[in-house]
Amino acid sequence: MPPGPSGARPECVVIKIGTSSLISAQRPDSAKLDALADAVVRLRADGLRPVLVASGAIALGSARLGLTGPQPDSTRQLAAAVGQGLLFDAFRRAFEERGLLAAQILLTPPDLIGPEHQGGTRAVLEGALDADLVPVVNENDAVMVRNNDVLAALVAALLGAGRLVLLTDVPGLYESDPRQDATARRIPEVRAMTPAVERLAGVTAHGLGTGGMAAKLCAVWIATTAGVAAVIAGADTEDGAVRAVRGDDIGTLVHPRRPAKQPDVGLLWRALSAPPSGRLVCRPEALAVIEDGGPLLGRHFHSRTGSFASGAVVDLVAPGPRPDGAEVVARGRVSVGSAALATAGEELTVLHHTAYISFLEV
Repeated sequence: MPPGPSGARPECVVIKIGTSSLISAQRPDSAKLDALADAVVRLRADGLRPVLVASGAIALGSARLGLTGPQPDSTRQLAAAVGQGLLFDAFRRAFEERGLLAAQILLTPPDLIGPEHQGGTRAVLEGALDADLVPVVNENDAVMVRNNDVLAALVAALLGAGRLVLLTDVPGLYESDPRQDATARRIPEVRAMTPAVERLAGVTAHGLGTGGMAAKLCAVWIATTAGVAAVIAGADTEDGAVRAVRGDDIGTLVHPRRPAKQPDVGLLWRALSAPPSGRLVCRPEALAVIEDGGPLLGRHFHSRTGSFASGAVVDLVAPGPRPDGAEVVARGRVSVGSAALATAGEELTVLHHTAYISFLEV
């Protein structure tokens, strides 16, 4: 689907599918792959340009190498190196049967956020779509094991996608644990991501992959803060990918935020790609600094909760009467760990302005 005469491109949508939704009995599930390929055909017929982000390389490689049980990252990297080709070959065959050509694109977050790579990555993704190919993106776990949920959100943000769909074995967010509560109600719509919504990750199931619901909500934070609507839906739902893109009432739709200033993809990754491991309670004067986007120093905080290392993600909260620290006003990565923070000088930079997202403006 090359650009039309005006140069305008059809809307891009990013669909991420997890390991347990692609792999059965330690091999690609042909029925699930066929269903996904059929969904891509239908979305293209709707005038959309799907980009797939697929997990499963480590699982396939581990099976081929005879690995069982938990493995160190170095072994998982080798498994990914073996499994990446196996996974893409399954996609290649499924799309060829439908007259489509798939293009494998292996990425890591630096390829999407670093200024030296970002332009080239965007160009190859858009070039693949313009050439009528189906991009199949995978985290390059042979380099470093991370997770494909966050990668999918970064791809959606970089391309300015119309929607991010996270297909998983959990059919959305619920008000209580559906494994324990037969009357648990699905949450069909969320107006905006908040820490309260995020806490629902503690009552949902986890799949076979490395992500889990906490990683999916990190992805939702990134996508929606970049202005991309996100849907978490069950991969086994009939026509789930197509219905989620079309806006049917399946899974949980999270609406995008509309910040006054569009954050760059690198900032989104630094601030939102991991769940928070602690909290810093701000002094009143810190709120003005956060609103202006300035660096936050030791003197801007009067207490902390949690134990975290340098480089960890933390929440910044406004002082308040509640013991949990009251309102979350920002989130980002600290340059000082919790142990060192206790003895840090007042002028030591705790968070650089390029490492946190303010929630005050949205």
